[in-house]
Parts: sequence; structure tokens; C-alpha cells
Amino acid sequence: MAAPQRRIGLLLALLLQGASCALLGPRSPGLDGPPRVTAHFDSELASARLTWNRVRGHDFLRYTVERLHVDAFDPAFEAIAELTDPKDTIFVDKGITADRHYQYRVLAYYAIGKEGDKEAHLASELVEGGIHPFEREWDLPPGFLPTRVLVADDVISVLGAGAGFVVRFDREGQEVGRWRFTSGLNACLETATLDGPSAAVDDDGNLFVVHNVFEEGSTPLPRWTKFDRQGQLLWTKPLETVFVRHIVINDERIFIESVSQLQQFDQDGNFVARFPVPPLMVSSLRWWQGSLAALVEPLGVDNSGWLAPRLVTYAGFERAQTRSVLGRDPLSEDDRGAGLLRRPSDFAVDDASERVFIVNAGHDRIEVFLDTRFLTRWGQRGAEDGGHFRFRGKAWVIDDLTSGTRHQREVVAGGIALDRDGSIYVADTFNNRIQVFAP
Repeated sequence: MAAPQRRIGLLLALLLQGASCALLGPRSPGLDGPPRVTAHFDSELASARLTWNRVRGHDFLRYTVERLHVDAFDPAFEAIAELTDPKDTIFVDKGITADRHYQYRVLAYYAIGKEGDKEAHLASELVEGGIHPFEREWDLPPGFLPTRVLVADDVISVLGAGAGFVVRFDREGQEVGRWRFTSGLNACLETATLDGPSAAVDDDGNLFVVHNVFEEGSTPLPRWTKFDRQGQLLWTKPLETVFVRHIVINDERIFIESVSQLQQFDQDGNFVARFPVPPLMVSSLRWWQGSLAALVEPLGVDNSGWLAPRLVTYAGFERAQTRSVLGRDPLSEDDRGAGLLRRPSDFAVDDASERVFIVNAGHDRIEVFLDTRFLTRWGQRGAEDGGHFRFRGKAWVIDDLTSGTRHQREVVAGGIALDRDGSIYVADTFNNRIQVFAP
């Protein structure tokens, strides 16, 4: 009996299969299921790389890649690519915006109907992610107004226009100490942006701070202070200049910039050399690509011809020749587009990828460049968490360097630094906090 039963079962299966084919018709899809998608988000390229399996079926028409910007005011899927070859199973979405959450799906379309003149689709599951998402934040002491942040030995040191001390944190934002460099008030000057205290760390972990001490009715007093890595104050010395603005350390060479000169010192504070520099409005100065690099605001009286700020790498200390220039001029009076700098206040470099992160304070955002071209950006004005910045606000500034008088007025300011893992620390000045974004 077993053999006849098996034959009857096989016959029934064949009959059911034939009935199924008759019901679906000769133009049935025959796809082997929806695409199975994976996504890889690359911050160094500001991209999302989508890959999926090839779907098989003689009725295949195309793949459609759709993207949803979850943080948008009115989120909705948009089609960003169509691929008609079933073997094309990779798509790279380039130029995505940082600190935004994206979702993607891939739809496989196929023909239906007796004539194949209609279509249907199978949709993949969603894949999601982003680049440089917001991670955490922490507040600064009241009135601190952070303008510079630097990272060394997993310690984040923050300087502010409103305080005479460096406040230090671990990477989670827990305060680990305060190092006081003056008992007086900071004398701050507004050039391109707010010039307050600045700092740098040498290879031995010593922290150097340059600052100007405010004295009512007299010229501000330029000073610099050295701390060892444990926070012991080693010395404070005067500087022979009008107003000190920036400090940069390369190997054992220390460079300090004032309004129209660059001075070189050794690590003990001894004067080595002096270099005249053009009286440009420089909002940030760092060592990059074996040279000094500066965020420069055009004055309109120089011969640069620029209409907007640039990040310039110089061939020499006197800044007579440039090696590279980053930035562009506006296309119109209302231009706020990508890569246009407006009153930038600070920058940081990821040496591994050669990306440059700029606090574009006048546009309330962070701009990222790679090989002198715009890569991505994030941020908007506000006080909320995660990518809302207030780089514009009121601070006490000197109106006259001779008399030392000062008053409150609206200025722009903001700082940025990267740690060894690529995490990004932003001094959100007028929200009085530090914001941290993932590598």
C-alpha cells in the first residue's frame, strides 16, 4: 500500500502546482523575495554604502533606493537612485549631512498582469544610521563663556572669556580640576571673532596659556603661564607686545602671535626670534601640514581679493606665500551654502584622514573639508541638545587698547578639538557648554 499512496501524493502535488501556475498566469513575478540590505556609514567620506543581494526573477524591472531623513520637519521617503540591472546591488549615497539620522530601503519592482503592463514591488527592511551623531554634553561654570578647547592625555581642557582659570574634564564630562592662570579679569578683544585666552600643550604634557589681564584705565597686560602636567603653576611671564592672541607649539618651538608679530620662544620661556606678520584678522592659528595655518578674515584693503574668510596654510613664518587655501566666495548676498565661511572662529584637523573641522560661527554650524573641498556639515542656531549652537552673543570686549575701556557688545566665538579616537568636542560658547559628537 505504501507505493500506491506515494504515487497518489505525488500526483496531487503536481495537480496543485499546475493549478497554482494557472491562477498566477504566465507573467507571475518569480522573484525570490525582497532585497536584504546592509548599510555602512563612513564619516571620512560622508557617505552611506548600501549593499543587497541580487533578486532573481524573469519579471524584474528595477531597484529603487529610497532615503528617509528621520530628523526632517516632515519626514518622508524620497527616491535617490534607480538601477535597472539586477546585478547592480551597490549604491553609495555621498555627501550626507552629519548629526542626522537616516533610514534607507531598497524596492525591487517587477511586472505583473497578463501583458506585463503593470508593476508591483517588494520592499526591503529598513537600515539606519548616520555620521558624527551627538553623544553628550556638559555645562561650564556660570559666566565661563568657553572659547577654546583642547585634548591631551584623555583630558579635555577648556578656556573661557569669562574666567581666569582652565577647567579640566575627563572624556565623560566629569570635572577633574581647575588651573588658575590669573586672579584678574580677562581683557578680550573683538577682531574677526572674540579673542580671549588661548592654550597649547607640549610633548611633555605641559600646558601653556596666553592671556591678557584687564586693568581699568590702562593698557591690557599680555602674559603667558606654564603649568606642568600635574597642574603645578611653574611661572607667569610678561610678553613684549600690545595684545596676545594665539599660541602654537611644534616640537620644542613655541610660537606666540600678537596683532602684528609672531614671536618664537623655547620651553623655558626664553625669547628666540621675532617675525613680522601682516596685520590680518586671524581667529585661529594652528600647526598643520608642517606649517602654520590660520583662519583669516579678509580686510578689504589687502591684495587677496577674497570676499569671504579662508583657512590658509603658509609657506613661511612671515606669511608671504601660501601653500593651500580652503574656502570660497559667496555666490550672492543671501548665500549660506556649503563651504562658505562666515566669521569662522576655530578649526581642528584629523591628521589620519586630513579632514578639517571648522567652527563656522557666523552660520551657526560646523563645516568639514577634505582635500580643500567641502565634505559635510551640521548644526543650527538654538539652545536645544545635539547640534544646536549659540556662537553669537554678548561679551565684555576692549574698545580702546590704550585706555583699556571696555563694554558689552554682540560678538561671535566658538572652539573645537578632536581626541585620539576622533571624537569631536565643540565649545558652544553662548550656551556655556561642551558638546561631543562621535567620530
